[in-house]
Amino acid sequence: MIDKPNLEVEIAGIKLKNPVITASGTFGYGEEFSPFIDLDKLGAMVLKGITLKPKMGNPPPRVIETPSGMLNSIGLQNVGVEMLIKEKLPYLQKFNTPVIINISGDTIEEYIELTRRLGEVLKEMGIAGLEVNISCPNVKKGGI
Repeated sequence: MIDKPNLEVEIAGIKLKNPVITASGTFGYGEEFSPFIDLDKLGAMVLKGITLKPKMGNPPPRVIETPSGMLNSIGLQNVGVEMLIKEKLPYLQKFNTPVIINISGDTIEEYIELTRRLGEVLKEMGIAGLEVNISCPNVKKGGI
């Protein structure tokens, strides 16, 4: 009988049961993938980029196939921080997987406000950390 290997890791002070972490922008808010994958098996979930106010993102086409793979230009479509706190985060509390929220702003002040609002619910809702998105090129202004 082969013993299960210990895959636990610690990243930035966050203890993970394994190093499998979803990439921001590709995993939505987790609920979209829960019918297909056991979210409790992940090391952590990084949610798609969130902004102060909801964003519609870029108009279609948003994804195109290339000979080497695919390109996307979603444009940070998201529900905004208030909807994230009220509707998306409560769903994720039932899982035993750390949640990291990707935050995106157009100004330093927006990052500060996002951090303030999310900081209020960080421990209350079991959020493990924040990831700062300073490089999304698929918006009109580009990255910071």
